[in-house]
Amino acid sequence: MPRTDGLDGPLYLGIADQIGDAIGRGELTAGARLPTQRELALRLGVSTQTVSQAYAEAERRGLVIGEIGRGTFVRLGLNEPSEAHFIMDRRSERLIDLSINRPIYDQLHADRVRAALAELAERGDVSSMLVCRPIAGLDQHRQAGATWLRRRGLEVSPERILVCNGAAHGLSVAFATLTRPGDLVVTETLVDHGIIGLADVLHLRLQGLAIDQQGIIPDAFEAACRSGEVKALCATPCLSNPTVSLMGEERRRQIAAIAGRFGVPIVENDVYGFLVPDAPPPLCSHLPDQTYYVTSFTKIAVSGLRAGYLAAPAAMISRLRRSLRATSWMATPLIAELASRWIHDGTADELLAWQRKQLALRHQILDQVLGDFPHASHPNGLHAWLPLPEPWRGEVFVSEARLQSVAITPAEPFAVDRGALPQAIRISVGAARTPDRLREGLEILADLLRRDSEPFYMPV
Repeated sequence: MPRTDGLDGPLYLGIADQIGDAIGRGELTAGARLPTQRELALRLGVSTQTVSQAYAEAERRGLVIGEIGRGTFVRLGLNEPSEAHFIMDRRSERLIDLSINRPIYDQLHADRVRAALAELAERGDVSSMLVCRPIAGLDQHRQAGATWLRRRGLEVSPERILVCNGAAHGLSVAFATLTRPGDLVVTETLVDHGIIGLADVLHLRLQGLAIDQQGIIPDAFEAACRSGEVKALCATPCLSNPTVSLMGEERRRQIAAIAGRFGVPIVENDVYGFLVPDAPPPLCSHLPDQTYYVTSFTKIAVSGLRAGYLAAPAAMISRLRRSLRATSWMATPLIAELASRWIHDGTADELLAWQRKQLALRHQILDQVLGDFPHASHPNGLHAWLPLPEPWRGEVFVSEARLQSVAITPAEPFAVDRGALPQAIRISVGAARTPDRLREGLEILADLLRRDSEPFYMPV
């Protein structure tokens, strides 16, 4: 039984570490069934979500396999303690991590952060860091947000913008305002796992809609709306995670028209939109009085720059402010100040252009190495989506890749409906420290793809 006292860092990582330790010591043997998430949560006195994250992390490390309707089992083949410990060690220098969806960074980013912080320190005026109001953000920070959104073709007044601690915070504020426990929210059938987690925390019913290479299919959205139960649509029109779908302008018009006809609010997650130089205008431009547009710098510039903006209908700003106050009081002024300065002095544009260029180079490597295997990608995207050839199963492929020191993500964390799980993997091209490490990791994956999977045996 794991322990939760004395753990450093997030609880779920500590629980996953202890699962690995138990396997390494031989206390958990291959095929052993772990307690249900609810049972373990009750015994440890933690939330079911914490245990769910721990099991997902253990599965990502190749330690366990989750079977829908049956439970979570120690992966077959982990008979040697040394092997289990090798898989568990996330800090191994051999690990090529292609599982984390984050932008590429280099010395340039460190230099720009240091310069900005030094300039702030030398300026002497720290008044913006000493405030706890206004809740929606300082006027100059909201003005900077309006300037930045203009780069995406959105003309939004600063009064309609709330400054947030990243896109995840903006989405939380929007849904906490628009919905109540038990409400139905529709989204892509494969969607960023953060949306699934948010729906769980807010106790929302999440329904996946059929998708194609352009994202949500209009007929599927309209059919859901006809039920009269849909309280909101959550959509990622640009480079959706994980499928990399890119919604065309006509499709956006159709989705906006359906939402307008049925009075369904749209929460638009445009966290990747700035990466696409010629991206169509956001959904928000087609239905501004019914769309809640969210973006941030986390995926396009620096992961730790958790500055984001929520643009919303003017009539809803006061209600959104209440949700923002309840979740963080106000966005961190220091981070918002840094983002604002970068918007005005051109650093944000510089880092965005650099990111696009580096991602394009990495996608060339991906196409060279994995060109024989059908996959979805975009030259400026942070990730690629690769359906696995038969007879590979996602969890088995991820485990085998992890044994060869490559971390990738299967489809399961993104599936709204676990009963219709595709056998596919997401490959993050920005996570590898260098292009050479990316190529090395991709070549390992290509070798695996050319092999036949070993037979998958269910634990009995």
